[in-house]
Amino acid sequence: MAALVSCQCDQGVCECQSDPFQPERERIARFLQEKKDYRPEEIKLLVPLVIEIPGKRLYTKADIVVEPEGRPAICIRLNEGSVVSRERGTIAAARLLKPEAPPPLCVQTNGQEYSILDTYTKKSLGVRLEDLPSREEMLKILKERQPKPLSPKQIEAESKILFFYDGIG
Repeated sequence: MAALVSCQCDQGVCECQSDPFQPERERIARFLQEKKDYRPEEIKLLVPLVIEIPGKRLYTKADIVVEPEGRPAICIRLNEGSVVSRERGTIAAARLLKPEAPPPLCVQTNGQEYSILDTYTKKSLGVRLEDLPSREEMLKILKERQPKPLSPKQIEAESKILFFYDGIG
């Protein structure tokens, strides 16, 4: 169970959960820079996602988004528990991150285990951070692979999936 901390905001003082994944998020960002040659400005942390389905709104996030040359390439999400059981929610988050040009790769991790997935085909591409492409390799992938924009029907379906994983499950 995450510890509660007091937060001060324009709403007054409230109790908020501490961020148990902050050290892991920072470790992954360092790895991407030091071992895979991504630039610091290409690594975005805690990227918000707002998902709307009829009558409901969900505020969630991608923990890390890697954007070489400004194009989403990798979406990484951290969650407790089984990595495999959360893969589909991570694919949905990656697809909704930028529906007109989703990143080709996504990663679900609990901090110890990793599942690297093709965002379009859902196929497994690896189980270690080392399996991620370097910046140079990713630029080639982005150049060779045209983005597959989501249709409105696909956006609706992915929104429901992500709402289930992050809002209910």
